[in-house]
Amino acid sequence: MSSAPSSPASRDAVRPTPQPGVGIAVLIPAYDEAATVGEVVRVALAADLGEVVVIDDGSHDDTAAVAEAAGAKVVRLGVNRGKGGALEAGANAVTADVVILLDADLVGLSPAHVADLAAPVLSGEFDMTRGVFAGGRLQTTLAQRMTPQLNGQRALGRLDLLSVPLLGSSRYGVEVAITRHAIDRGWRFVDVPLVGVSQVMKEEKRGLLPGLLIRARMYLEIFKTIFLGRRRQ
Repeated sequence: MSSAPSSPASRDAVRPTPQPGVGIAVLIPAYDEAATVGEVVRVALAADLGEVVVIDDGSHDDTAAVAEAAGAKVVRLGVNRGKGGALEAGANAVTADVVILLDADLVGLSPAHVADLAAPVLSGEFDMTRGVFAGGRLQTTLAQRMTPQLNGQRALGRLDLLSVPLLGSSRYGVEVAITRHAIDRGWRFVDVPLVGVSQVMKEEKRGLLPGLLIRARMYLEIFKTIFLGRRRQ
């Protein structure tokens, strides 16, 4: 599968034209992301594609208040359900045909990136896109080149997202679950370079030791999702 051509992040966003009657929503799952979620919301709104929804996954900080102040609709979860559970809740909270998934800790994101991510799906050419960091921070760019199936930036049909087995219980394994389902179902998908985009690493957000523990839990949940998916086959 070939990647869609990239454009400089500094260019003006060109709003992609969806097929007639296609509704769009941006879903941003967030857990204790008050420091960065506001800017991601503002960029998503500037892309002018549809409503922007932040799913506050049981945060202990001001994530929900910051997201609302930036202009997002906020879905509050009373307890932490993990990333997969948050995306399931967000997809059930909107009626859009197409959803764009963005992480809440992105750095360097522009409206043009969001438009580029959405365009191949809105045109009907592809069923899903995956955003791949390029030219940003070395650590995050290399990580996504090695494991593109873990990319959190995507666009796809809302019902397609909800059809992913174990979506609500996949937690950090959600991207693996989506990618595996896409392959199993023969979805047409393409990787879209997100030039200059990166994200704040867990060790930077939480501190070295807590960040490493969170990362270890993330990999455990990813492996669990892979194992459960194989058992279903």
